[in-house]
Amino acid sequence: MDTFAVGELQVTALSDGLVWLPPEYFPAADWTAHQDLFDEDGTIHGPIGCFLVRTGDQTVLVDAGLGDLDIGGFMVGGALPAELAAAGVTPADIDLVVCTHLHIDHAGWLVADGEPYFANATVRFGRGDWAQLVEDVAPDNSIRVAMERLASLDRIDPIDGDGVNLAPGITSRAAPGHTHGHAVLVLSSGDDRAVLLGDAVTCPVQLTEPDWQGISDVDPDLAARTREALWRELEGTSTRAVGAHFPGLGFGRVLKGEGRRYWA
Repeated sequence: MDTFAVGELQVTALSDGLVWLPPEYFPAADWTAHQDLFDEDGTIHGPIGCFLVRTGDQTVLVDAGLGDLDIGGFMVGGALPAELAAAGVTPADIDLVVCTHLHIDHAGWLVADGEPYFANATVRFGRGDWAQLVEDVAPDNSIRVAMERLASLDRIDPIDGDGVNLAPGITSRAAPGHTHGHAVLVLSSGDDRAVLLGDAVTCPVQLTEPDWQGISDVDPDLAARTREALWRELEGTSTRAVGAHFPGLGFGRVLKGEGRRYWA
């Protein structure tokens, strides 16, 4: 568990579990130069990242993990309650949950046993995800069931547009492509700034291999343009960033190089 400051904001990286990304996740990838990324089982091991942000008198959770599920050979969750407890927070302490998008590994804990798991929280997400991941899926889809339950309790507040202030020092930026409503979260306080990338960038290797497209991107070409725009914005600045599945949930910076960029 890593806690650091973004100005007056306190940010704690949490993980709900583990995801195993096979090489086929990036269908057109040539992995020759990146063999160091693989574990002994031939997959890339990544966390199911969530971020606890304490800002002013609000406690905000960015992304809500997979839930107590084991999707054999691909991902396993269930660790978030213990991670929150270790950070000194109960689910009832969370004032706001912001989902970068509504894939199951980012929204899995929103509802448990038919009731909101975060009993006092409003849930926010990009409005574009509602049609894609709630209305247009099977009636028994777990995320549809959870989101419709939250909607029935008036506990959701979709995010419309770009540059929406969600809490002191937390701004939502539209970053579509992975899903229609995907957002990144900009954390800022004083001169300090950090960006929670969600799945707009799946793996830091996409910095050096910008053409690699993940199989879960709903619009791969738009996702690639979004990644490039993020890299351009971050390049050569002091802004730190991290994706939800980056190894170790370590924040880094985009550094300029000779004709290319580096993550450090």
